[in-house]
Order: sequence, then C-alpha cells, then structure tokens
Amino acid sequence: MMLENSQVEIQDSEKDMEKEKEMEKEKEKEADSSLTKLIYILLIYIFYIFGGLFNEKLTKNQYEYKDSNNITKKFKFKDPLIILCTLSSFSLIISFYMSKKMKKKLFPEELRISPISFFDESILGILHTISQFTSQLSLLYIDFIIKTIGKSCKSASIIFISFLNSIPLINKILQKLLNNKTNNGKTFKDKIDLKDIIKVIITTLSVFLFNMNSEKNNNKADSRSSSSFGILVLCTSLFFDGLLSLKEKMIQANISNNNIFQGYEKIICWEYMKIFAFCTFIFGISQVSFHIIFGDYLEIIKQVILCRGLIRDLIIYALFDALGQSILYMFLGKYGPLTLCIVTSVRKILSISISIIYFGKNISFHQSLSLILASTIIFWEVYDKGNKHKNNDGIKRS
Repeated sequence: MMLENSQVEIQDSEKDMEKEKEMEKEKEKEADSSLTKLIYILLIYIFYIFGGLFNEKLTKNQYEYKDSNNITKKFKFKDPLIILCTLSSFSLIISFYMSKKMKKKLFPEELRISPISFFDESILGILHTISQFTSQLSLLYIDFIIKTIGKSCKSASIIFISFLNSIPLINKILQKLLNNKTNNGKTFKDKIDLKDIIKVIITTLSVFLFNMNSEKNNNKADSRSSSSFGILVLCTSLFFDGLLSLKEKMIQANISNNNIFQGYEKIICWEYMKIFAFCTFIFGISQVSFHIIFGDYLEIIKQVILCRGLIRDLIIYALFDALGQSILYMFLGKYGPLTLCIVTSVRKILSISISIIYFGKNISFHQSLSLILASTIIFWEVYDKGNKHKNNDGIKRS
C-alpha cells in the first residue's frame, strides 16, 4: 500500500514538473514573441523615418558638383522620375526574391501560379504608379508634413470615389476599370459615414493652417499658386489610393473565396510589391528615355552622375524605403492589420516631429494647431480600425 502511495506521489511530482516546464516554455515563447515584435517595430520606425528624411532632403536641399572645368555648381534636384526608378529597382529585387521564396514554401510546383489576372495586375500597377508619382511630385510644391497629413486621411479617398461613382458615365468606366465584382457577385463600394466627412473637413483645415504659414514664410511671389498646385497633385494621389484600395479588396475577396488558393493571402503583399515596383520602374525608365530623346534630360542625368552626395541620398532613401516596406509586410503577416495600423500611426507622428527637429522648422501657433488636428485624425483612424476589427471578430464567432 505504501509502495503504491509513493508511486502515485512520484507520478504527481513528475506531472507537476512537466507542467512547470511547459509554463516556462510558454513564458519563453511569449518573451521571444514580445522581443521579436519590438525588433520589427524598431526596424519599421528606423527605415521609414530615416527614409522619409532622405526623401524630403532630396526635394528640398541644394546639391553641388564640379563640372569639367573644375567649377563648383549648385542646383536643386527636382526630378521625381529618377527617384521612382531608384526606389522601384530596390523594391523589385526584394519583392521578387521574397515572392519566389514564399511560393516555394507554401505551394506545390503545379500551383505556383498567380490568382491575379494579367488585366488586374496591369490595373494595380498603373493605379499605384500614378499614386506614387503624384505623391512624389507634390513634394516639389508642398512641405513633407502637409503630404504626411494629407495621406493619413483615408476617408478623403472614399469621398472622392463615391462622388465620381454618383456620375453615371464615370461609374460605368470605373466598374470596367476596377472590375469590382467578386466571384460571389458582390460589388465593392465603400460607404460614406458622417465621420468620414468630418475627418476630411478636419484634415482640410489642418492642411490649410499649416500651408498658410508656409506661404507667409516663403518670399516667392508664386508661392501660393505653387502650393495650391501641390495640394491638387496630392489630392490626385489620394484619389488613386482609393481606387487601388478598392481593387485590392476585390482581389483579396476572390482569393479567399477560391479553395485552390488557400494560404495565398500570406504572400499577396509580396505579389503586390512586385507588381507595383515593376510597373513603376517601367514607367520611370520609359519617361526618362522619352525625355532623353526629345528633351534636354541628359543634362539632368549628368548632374546626378557628377554629384556624389545626391547619388548617396538616392540610394539610402531607396534602400530604406524598400526595406521598410518589406519589414512592414512581414509584420502584417505576423501580427495583423490592427497592430500594424497602430504602429504606422505612431510612425507618422514621429516622422512629422523628427522632420521639424532635423530641418529646424519654425512652427507657428497656426501650424501647432494644424499638427494637433492631424494627430487627432491619425489616432481616429486607429480607433475606427480597432472597432472594425472587433466587429469582424464578433461576426466570425457568431
């Protein structure tokens, strides 16, 4: 009897030890997961924040080089095409490698095909290229902070598209262009709420307040018309962002409704990055070639080649942006869109703050008020994303 009791005690103690070991392993996993998340977040901040600084530097700083007569010449680099070509080349290399690697890991040989048709790939690439080009072009006319504020308001894109959808002819064109019907016959349309209108009003007020003081500090006679043009170009970028978002939603819905491509959502970001980079690179190279043949673009290329400082800044910006985008996609796949939204929102605030400090910008009362309004919009977007995430979880559970 005593032997049986001792055996039971030994078994109980062994079970307790196993439980303790399991608990220790779980704690180690949690600690490792927290550390991994922290590393991802720090890398996103480092690459995007410093990439943003170099992007602003490229469009604002004055560069110098020595010509064939050893005379120092100064110039301002005002060409978004070369920036796009450099950026897209780095992005294309990274995305091509990651897409190929993930496909080998997730799919057998016979299923290494894309669920995105060539037509849809073309539309995605064109929409992103226009958005990227106009976004980069706007920096020649407006401050980096105004661009960051404007691009933070996703509701503006929704309202732009909804307004155009209300016009019958444009609605038909957009339907054919986006092909925004899923395999289930569902049509994608973003609804406009009162809060979307309020967000756009606050964002517009924020941009107006910040830009108003920028015009006062600028002694150029055409500063007002230049900044107005820059804001118009930024609005164009926002509009194409909205079209791109609708197209992506349609494609993702079709993928999730098709059992053949189960798991493809894990690599769809890399496919998008590859499509975007390829189309942007083709657009940039073709435009540069056109201007070389029919314009005086050789002079600009000569300036770029002779200016080592400009080449350095171009490479650093392109590398940081491409790596930042890659880390962001990895983070999205590991921790989900809600956590990513929080991280990127904080990153936008940090980007604005560091831009002010690094370039020594004098911020007036109006601009301070503008930044408070911009921060409100950024965190409002996070709050809405959180609510949407909770509602989706509730629907799945029920």
